[in-house]
Order: sequence, then structure tokens, then C-alpha cells
Amino acid sequence: MFTQPLVPLGERVEFLSDAYLNTVETFVGGLQGSWPNFSVSLRCANPPAHISSEVVGYTLDFRGSGVTLTRSATNEANLSQDLDYNAALWLHSIVKNDNEASAARREREYRRLFGIQSKKSDQNDIPKPVQQTLDAIGDHMARRTVDNPDIAHKIASFGLQQCADDFEETGYTVFHDAFSDDFADAMREEAARNHAGRPEGGSFRATMLLKRGSLWEEALLHPWILTAAEYLVGRGCLLYQTDTIVKTTGQETHPGLHSDYAASRITEPFPEFCILTVAVWAIDDFLSEHGPTVIKPGSFRERRQVPAGTTQEGTTRIEMPQGSIAMWNGATWHGSTPRTAAGKRTSLHNTYCRNYIRPLEQYQDIDPAILSRNPPMLSSLCALDDAFGKSGYEGADFERMGYAARSGFAQSGPLPQWSR
Repeated sequence: MFTQPLVPLGERVEFLSDAYLNTVETFVGGLQGSWPNFSVSLRCANPPAHISSEVVGYTLDFRGSGVTLTRSATNEANLSQDLDYNAALWLHSIVKNDNEASAARREREYRRLFGIQSKKSDQNDIPKPVQQTLDAIGDHMARRTVDNPDIAHKIASFGLQQCADDFEETGYTVFHDAFSDDFADAMREEAARNHAGRPEGGSFRATMLLKRGSLWEEALLHPWILTAAEYLVGRGCLLYQTDTIVKTTGQETHPGLHSDYAASRITEPFPEFCILTVAVWAIDDFLSEHGPTVIKPGSFRERRQVPAGTTQEGTTRIEMPQGSIAMWNGATWHGSTPRTAAGKRTSLHNTYCRNYIRPLEQYQDIDPAILSRNPPMLSSLCALDDAFGKSGYEGADFERMGYAARSGFAQSGPLPQWSR
């Protein structure tokens, strides 16, 4: 049996859309309490064209026994923020209730990624009843807010055009300075626990990470990587597999070359479009002596598995420092090299596929508590939002079929229907 999304599909909204502001207005209209006079305002530049051609925002006024929403920003508020639309969307996708440590880490990583300085001094000035209400509004909306469906807009906003060009030309790219040293340390420590008791030098991978703690949920919801995944394998893409590898001296996990389509038995010739993509996180340095991945640029155009006897001649080593993420079209030929340095190298591998491909890992029975502390993007990655495998004696799941069609699942081009 599959887990039902905690928030009905019909209640999902786009950030700062009319439907979003209607939902906020309804929620605050039902609040009861007493608040000191205080106002909070958010102004977002660079919204996608289907939301607005101008700056968008809102103001929340707390006055005595009521809270009111104004559908515009103001500089007269006690606390005001000016943010890029996509950065604000991700900062407002964080669920805080019963999730404080993870929420704080997500906020630090998002602020670092988007170059936003912390507003702790301002937050300390917010009266406690106001802050508690803001957190309640934030959690209510975070569980309902979908990602911006305009992939081209996100690529431009995040400065990822060169990465998109790399995918088209060579089949791979590297995202530099994609996560902090602190986040790398946390993942290395957690990976060590998951690998404990396994013989060193073996081929063991710690898999099913989404069921192993909130840290891996945070890594899965990386704004740059999800944007790239949608670019390559379409909206509504699924989590195919997530695992960590701890590489020791002399170990070579994938000698020779291979494509990542083998496990799914994709027949030749491969489709001209990408159906599976892998993001490899350098939790430790991927330098020459550490056994980095090698890749054959442009080989995805071969549209076939690697012929027997093919060597690594003509490949490029993907050398990158800790904090980088390499990502490639799954049809691109690649392999590994042995580690010659002393010590260990830890890496995280998150693989995404089009929503009609069967993933290696199954998350449709995921713990509802995991969904509760995450935005809807996680539900989609777990294959809970499409109709596949959900038909019953009363017929197909037409609600999910309609949602997938409106959302443009498996597509990466024009905007889906509900955004036009």
C-alpha cells in the first residue's frame, strides 16, 4: 500500500501566486489569539512571468486580536525582506515543527547557496507570539508549496546556464561550492555509521538513504540539483536510488566504463533524450590520488551500452574539491579509478529518473512523518503524486492523472497547464 500525501493535491499552490495568497489569507483568518502590534513584509524580485511581470510580495500585520494580509510589500514594516523569488521559495519551503535541527541546517545551506546573509539580529526583535504564528503560517504553506515549474527561469535565476550547456555538449557538469564543509562533515559522519561493520574495500553501498534520517532528505532537496534533474529528466522526476560509497586505498568500484542505463535494461538505441541522471556529491576531495570518476565526453550520443573491451582511453577525470557535485546524463560512459592515497573518500550518489521509469528503490510506503517535515517536492520524488500503480477496483486514479498532466510531469519544455 502506498502512503497518501498529507496535503491533498488540490491544495498545492505556487509560491506567491493568487492561490498561495488566498491560502495564507484563509489560514490567518482562522487564527485566534492576541498579538502585539507588529508587521512583517516580503518583497520578491524576478518572479517567473506566469506569476507576475513585476515585483511580488505581501505584508502580514499583527494587531491585537487579529492578523491581516496585504497583497503587496512595504518598507514601513517592522521587519522587511527583499529576496530573489526562487531563493525565497526555497527558504519558505522549510518545515520547522518537530524538525528544528534539520530546519536550521536547511536554512543555513540555502542562505549560503543563495548568498543571503543571516537575519538573526532582526529575528531576535520579533515578539515571541508573532514568531510562533509566523512559524505556524510557514509550516502550513511549506507543506503546500510546489517548486517553480519554469525550468528555464530557475536555470537563469540560479546562474546554471553553463551547466545546462555542459549537459548538451559533453553530457556532464560540475556544480562548484554546492554545499558547506559543515554539511559535508555531517554526511561523512552519518555515512560512517551506515557503513559500520562492513569489510573495508568491498563493494557495499549504504542504500535507501531516504529512510535513514533527515540529513539525506536535506541533500535530496538541493535547489540546483533538482533544477538540473528536471532539465534532464523532466518535471515530476523520481528518486531512482540514493546511496553512499566509502572508498578505501586500492579500491576501484567500477573499473572500465559503463552507462547507468544497464540496471533499467534500456534497449538500444537509447532515446535521444535523457531518462536517468546521477548526482555525485564530493563529501571528500575527488583528486587524482583519491580515485575520481572518469567520463567520456559526448558518449551519450552513441545511444548504446559500452561495447565489451572498451578501455578508459580518451576519458576525462572529474577532479573536484569537497563541496562539489558532479552530475551526468545516465547514457554517458563513465567509470572509476583506484584510490592510491591513504585514508577514505566518502561520496553520496543521488539518482533521478523520468516519472514513468521504475526506480531501483521503492518509497511509496514512506513514513508519513517524513512527508510531514518536507515540502511537496519530496512527495513527487517518492512517486506518490502520479497515478502509476494506484489504480483500484473502482478504476484509475484520475485525480493523480490530472495532477500529473497539469504539472507537466516528464516534460522539461513549455510550462505545464496550470501555470499558463
